[in-house]
Amino acid sequence: MIKSEFYKMMEKLCPNDLAESWDNCGIQINTEKDKVNRVLTALEITDSVIDEAVSKGCDVIVTHHPMTRSGMTSVDYNNFMGKLYIRLITAGISVYSCHTSFDKIDGGNNDYLAHLLGLDNVGRFAKDNEFCRRGYLPLPLIPGEIVEILEKKLGVDSRYFRFIGEPDSKLLKVGICTGGGADFIQDAFEEGCDLFITGDVKYHFAQAAKAMGIAVLDAGHFATEKIFAENMADKINQKNCIEVIASEIDINPYLW
Repeated sequence: MIKSEFYKMMEKLCPNDLAESWDNCGIQINTEKDKVNRVLTALEITDSVIDEAVSKGCDVIVTHHPMTRSGMTSVDYNNFMGKLYIRLITAGISVYSCHTSFDKIDGGNNDYLAHLLGLDNVGRFAKDNEFCRRGYLPLPLIPGEIVEILEKKLGVDSRYFRFIGEPDSKLLKVGICTGGGADFIQDAFEEGCDLFITGDVKYHFAQAAKAMGIAVLDAGHFATEKIFAENMADKINQKNCIEVIASEIDINPYLW
């Protein structure tokens, strides 16, 4: 596939104008190759992801996280990010990112997690919020039962999870914001959610949630967004225009 045509397809699939103003979606690296034979989808660029792309003969990596959200002043091999840029360019691998734009679209990360949880009547928050989704479990569950489902569906050990709320509470209406969505706990409360699933919940947000009386499951940034690789691979594969592989590398930086 001609690379410029691939980029056009990606723009239609995940329009860059949906991205937040602070974000950096779209082309991150564009190497001299004119054609794309195979694509790897991954949460983000790491050395191990580059190794995987090289070993599988991929010309382009499509990531969720952009390589940088602020302008770079230099590319230095002695800097970890500079090293990644140099490795990719040397290998002739281009990088394209779909970050907040993919969080917002129908069928993006938030809809996909709702699907994995088996939520019914999934929709956007009533408040002006393009990220979050809400839906209903088939029947009320206690937090531990929801954790078991997430462990199985996400393939991540629950030792990475943190829960705010009552352990025996029956939860039915669930709000979702994959990645770091603590800013939306108030929105989830106003939406009438029994539980809000997200990642990166800091102490004061946890205290606020407890005071409001809304249960919050911090399943981690990595766990709630690692689904990007399989989700995006499925979406590109549906176009039947190029071979796509979802990354199998575990890049979770946390050990416990």
